[in-house]
Amino acid sequence: MVIPRSFCALALIFLCSKSTDAFSTVVSSIVQPKTATFTSAQPHNIQSKSLSSLRATSIDTPTTDEIAGSDISADPKPQPQYDSIVCGGGPAGLLAAIMLSQKYGPSHRIAVCERRPATPPSPSDNTVWSDVARFYLLGIGHRGQRALNKFGVFDDFVKASVAVNGRRDWQPGATKVEDGRITPAKKDVVSRVLPRDKLVGVLYHHILENYAHANIDLLYGYQVDPISFESAQDGVEDCVTVQISKCEDILTKENAADGDKTYAASQESDQLCDVDSFTLSTTKLLIGADGSARTVANAMERMDEDRISKINPLLRPFAQKPFKVTRFVDDNPRVYKSVPIKLPSDWPADLNYSARSRESRITLEALPSDDQGNLCALLLMKPDDELAKANVDPAKLRTFFDEEFPQFGALIDDDEMARVAIKDASALPAFRYAGPRLNLGRRTLILGDAAHTVKPYYGLGANSALEDVQMLSDALDEAAVEIDGTDDAVPKAVKLFSDRRAPDSEALVTISRNMDRPGKLFFFTFVLPLILDGIFHKIAPKIFGPNMFAMFQRQDINFKQIQKKKRLDRTVQFALLGSIFTAMIFAADAGVSLLARVTGKTRGIVAMTMVMAAAVGSFLRKLASSRTKEIQESK
Repeated sequence: MVIPRSFCALALIFLCSKSTDAFSTVVSSIVQPKTATFTSAQPHNIQSKSLSSLRATSIDTPTTDEIAGSDISADPKPQPQYDSIVCGGGPAGLLAAIMLSQKYGPSHRIAVCERRPATPPSPSDNTVWSDVARFYLLGIGHRGQRALNKFGVFDDFVKASVAVNGRRDWQPGATKVEDGRITPAKKDVVSRVLPRDKLVGVLYHHILENYAHANIDLLYGYQVDPISFESAQDGVEDCVTVQISKCEDILTKENAADGDKTYAASQESDQLCDVDSFTLSTTKLLIGADGSARTVANAMERMDEDRISKINPLLRPFAQKPFKVTRFVDDNPRVYKSVPIKLPSDWPADLNYSARSRESRITLEALPSDDQGNLCALLLMKPDDELAKANVDPAKLRTFFDEEFPQFGALIDDDEMARVAIKDASALPAFRYAGPRLNLGRRTLILGDAAHTVKPYYGLGANSALEDVQMLSDALDEAAVEIDGTDDAVPKAVKLFSDRRAPDSEALVTISRNMDRPGKLFFFTFVLPLILDGIFHKIAPKIFGPNMFAMFQRQDINFKQIQKKKRLDRTVQFALLGSIFTAMIFAADAGVSLLARVTGKTRGIVAMTMVMAAAVGSFLRKLASSRTKEIQESK
């Protein structure tokens, strides 16, 4: 039996298509991490312990004999036993493999299973990355950079990425080149951008070049399906059992039949997996990092539902809450088409370019793909927009650019405009999070997009996924210290990671969704909070926090703490505003009563006169302002 499943993931850093100035400030402010980096020239500080006996021992540099383990095979096959299995070969999955290998050494056997058969190309292969519109981009801020730095990948990442030092925005109706307003990024450390698949290539080739003697099986073209999450019988230590099946990439196979051997971007691929031919494997730690595919998360949800169904209905309210993936209906859907843009030589190449059409129909967001002035631009629009369809008349798209984005239309030739017009639009992911915990049993957990999926408006998806790996590393270290060599550290670390990160996952998705609501909800859940935070933080910065975007950039606070802080701020803000408005009403009432006694008129007549006077005064001020502007323009 062959089962198809689409590979879908998206995490780029751009702004929402709402026409508000607040979005002009949405660029990640990050602080340079100060942890030491690892390079290929430095020895990896690792602990030579298998996960079956994780003990709190000192961390030593491996000896020559220890390093003389098996090389990473060019074509590995699934084995019946691993110390750790990572489901998903994306950024979080590969970084998790690096983390585990650093921590436990070459005796620790790791499998990274990725459905896509194609191995990631080298980050220096310009024949792949020159097609800038083919690969969606990631903006890596302080969270992601800190994790990459901790595990020694930062230098390779910097070589493959481009710094973004600010924004250049055109407001709706502003179509001249000189109308674009440049806002420098006010950051301690600059956000860096690269294609998602290129980051995968950085991590994959970092493993090949720096962990050649580590015990890591990079299993490309294999799917992991959990069979059981733990079993302990007859004194045998508990473990997780999975089924590892072979997969084929449908689109790659079709392209090869047509003579096209081009590397397929991750969002363009789809796989078929033969679940009748498989290898059963056991592991002491299963990490689900397969993004929106959620193979492990879905199995966790099914098995926990089965557990709950077997409990007496009278006892279910007292049982542990089941693991569940909360899936939100997307009430503000957007799709996108990508288009390459080559900047003129006199335009800065290190900016995020942004323009919005009138009536917020379409937003153009463009990020640098390299330092040569090549941008990957996205046209964000509603799914029912005429230009979102496939096989659009190129003349219609050209007309739209001429009317709304002529400053960019002049940079796109007719052939490229035609390719953009005829291709299908891609959808953004919907909001989802797992909870109330991120583990099932003692040895299985999920992280990254499998645990929390957000739209890529604020650069939080990929950064949070990489941060998850760092937090798992910290949990493993702390658990090893706490058990003091007396027991297996994995169960304690899994629970510790879940307890810390599950609240963050829910808060991250909830906060992000509130900033993406449609219509009037958008004003009350996004615009109004921005206005209130701007006013109150300026008046009393020691009491009220800055706006949500500034809070995201703080490194001393997590997402759950951000959520609590903003809820407290909002409560106090509305209480103060309510008190002020109440006082104003009493003051106005007292003023009306006083004037009524002085003039001998009724309260109603006095109140109406005051309202009319205020209206006339407002009209005269606007008239005077308009007249003054006309006089100034005529000079």
